[in-house]
Amino acid sequence: MTDNHPYPDWIGTLDDTVFRHISFAQRVSPFKTDRFNLGSEYPMPELLDYSFNKHNFRSMEFHENTTMVALGCSHTVGIGVPEDLIWTTFAKDLIGVEDVVNLGIPGCSIARQVRTLSTYIRFYGAPKIVLCTFPELTRYEHVKENGEIVDGSTYRGMLDNSYTVDQATTQSIIALSALEAICQAHGILLRWQIWADTDEFYTNKLVEHFSNFVPNKYTVSFLQLTEPHIDETTGEVCGKFAHDDWPSECCLDLKNRSNGCFNYGYDRYSVPKKMQKHSATFEKYELERLKKDTLRIEDKRVMAHFGSHAHWHWAKNLVDSIPTPAFL
Repeated sequence: MTDNHPYPDWIGTLDDTVFRHISFAQRVSPFKTDRFNLGSEYPMPELLDYSFNKHNFRSMEFHENTTMVALGCSHTVGIGVPEDLIWTTFAKDLIGVEDVVNLGIPGCSIARQVRTLSTYIRFYGAPKIVLCTFPELTRYEHVKENGEIVDGSTYRGMLDNSYTVDQATTQSIIALSALEAICQAHGILLRWQIWADTDEFYTNKLVEHFSNFVPNKYTVSFLQLTEPHIDETTGEVCGKFAHDDWPSECCLDLKNRSNGCFNYGYDRYSVPKKMQKHSATFEKYELERLKKDTLRIEDKRVMAHFGSHAHWHWAKNLVDSIPTPAFL
């Protein structure tokens, strides 16, 4: 930096905060690639492990001529679920494409996801397909006074930047409008859905205004089990369905190969850090006791991400909305 720069006092800070938001260079993952640094998640490396690309996304490496990009939050990352059982993998297999780049970011808003896609397109070009499983409309991005961008939610609130529901929803709608425009301009096949509960008014409005929106019945209220308990034989979280139109025999083949993460992911356990070690070092009785005693339940609800069953239906819901000739 030269001495005669007109803004010598703040230009360094400007570079560190403002310009980092238009690249992947300083992407910070909330997870470590080391399998034992996953917060309170139950350590089952033989069942679940995470791998990240050089930009700390749970994805193959970014590349030009990408076939498909997936957008979403922690459900798209696939927290608690092996990578071969998350919706992005199911969608890739259903469509019959060879590669999918997963741009999912835990806890993020729709606005942040659209911004991430635009960054990807600038660096690697437009993909052929963009599929999205978004969170609720009331998550938002907030730019702090120092230029840092943080995610918030009207459900949880933020100490220094609590948005109203109308503010957050407006930001999401603007982002979705930009997403559809970006994909239309680049000739990208776009489909998007929301996994969170969305009232009938907003669902009808989304159908009215967005041609690529796919209504999704497999939301929180549809998926959540009541009276949850651990199956003694399989270790699966079982319970009563909170709805009447989901047959108990649904997706039995998938259930048999999901190894206990059919209804909920492995993040359903909260294990004390002193007990977090490779499960091979546990005696069998210790392992079984931990599985039963550390299941996270609040207000009779399992506090965990949904398992492979939800992921399958999310993928099928998106792919079924696409005309078959689009892939010929």
